[in-house]
Amino acid sequence: MARRNFYALALLGCLAATLPLKLAAQESLGDAARRIRSRKEDAPSSTSKTGNKAPGQAQPASVADRNADLNATMTLVSERDEAAYSTRVRTQLEQERFRVLEDVAAAERTGKTRFAGGGWKLYTLYSALQSPKGKASATETEWTDLLDRLKRWQAQQPDSITARVALAYAYLHYAWQLRGDGSIPLTADGKRIFDERAKLAEAELNQSFELPAKCPEWYYVMLQTARARGWEAADLTTLFQRAIEFEPQFYYYNLELALSLTPRWRGKEGDTERFAEESANRVGGKAGDILYWQIAQSILGNRELGNAPPQFTWSRALLGYKNLVEQYKGTLLLENQLAQMAARFGDYMVTDETMAQIGERWDQSTWGTREYFDKVKTWASGSAVPFRKIVEAYKAVNANMQTPEGRSYDGVIAREFSTRYTRAVKECAAVASGPTPTLLVLQMAKSGAVQQMMVVPDNASDACLRPKLEKAAFSPPPKGEYWVRVALAAKP
Repeated sequence: MARRNFYALALLGCLAATLPLKLAAQESLGDAARRIRSRKEDAPSSTSKTGNKAPGQAQPASVADRNADLNATMTLVSERDEAAYSTRVRTQLEQERFRVLEDVAAAERTGKTRFAGGGWKLYTLYSALQSPKGKASATETEWTDLLDRLKRWQAQQPDSITARVALAYAYLHYAWQLRGDGSIPLTADGKRIFDERAKLAEAELNQSFELPAKCPEWYYVMLQTARARGWEAADLTTLFQRAIEFEPQFYYYNLELALSLTPRWRGKEGDTERFAEESANRVGGKAGDILYWQIAQSILGNRELGNAPPQFTWSRALLGYKNLVEQYKGTLLLENQLAQMAARFGDYMVTDETMAQIGERWDQSTWGTREYFDKVKTWASGSAVPFRKIVEAYKAVNANMQTPEGRSYDGVIAREFSTRYTRAVKECAAVASGPTPTLLVLQMAKSGAVQQMMVVPDNASDACLRPKLEKAAFSPPPKGEYWVRVALAAKP
């Protein structure tokens, strides 16, 4: 299916791959300013007397307009807050300052610039243009206004790769809106409209591929379009290979193919996890682990895919997260994603620690609802606090055992417990309905009374044994609040 024009594109992709762009890893603001200024076209110093322009044509810019465009461009290029950047991009589109968007996109492409957390600014720029005012759902009027603006941009600058990719992306999201969160079944008419809009996206991308300028976002939008259009697996794989040859660092390609390989789309159980492992191994090193985290998080954090048990390797994903923060710095969004991921894997310690850092700054795009966020927070705290108490108690026990008086008292407690409570331990083990304790960690008062009692494993039942020890009295320890451990006999 849908092989239409693909092999021609694949051939062009091969040619593009043999001529890789030799771009700087990062462009300074000064370099960007000089390059942007050099691209400014000479224009009259004043606007036309009528102030009118022909349909589809840009009006000549005055010196003041050009300076305003340059200032707006430099403001966007220097913006480091992702939300503010998206808002500014949408404002430029609403004001139809297409030259600003052109220059900003060129700067972000050349510099391969990223926000804290590792996200590409170029990706965020297109994301801000893909739907009306950044909303997941919009009215028909809002969609018409957006598409008309993008068409005017394309008409004014027919050689713009940015305008065409942005228009294709908008067509595609216009189609996706029909599906809602994926739970809305499409009617026959809905399927027809969805396919028409997806075809418009594909047509724009096919035409723009022949433009002299190239953009890594082109492949990303085409991969999404291929999923929407139901391309055959071989064609999809070929397109993905061309994409990573063109720009290996644009990790969004991997996220899109991973989604395509889920059972929800064209894959089967385990395909996405194998792809993540293979992709991360191919990249290798810290970058490979970062990619593994990015793929795993994109799948497990996708609420449209449900809550299937995670089959990714949590230790590698966590390592990738730590490497990502080390290289690109952490963000509040990443912290929210880490807490949600740790919860999916049942790691209540990491979840609780991260939740403490987040506080009340929960991210709706990650959690969906405040109710879910609070539920996970309560679970993590309820699980982690007892565990931390046991860990701290173990540390105290080990510290006490490093001293001569501690080792001596350990022997005293072992003998006294064995003499007085061996029978009670056996009786409680015999009637226990669940796991029975194998170890007790006791905090002794200066008088020898039991102040606290913890059982290991922490899910063991102590309902029978605890009442028997609450009034126990042992020999006084070397000092008050003294921690000891007592090994219990196995269940007969």
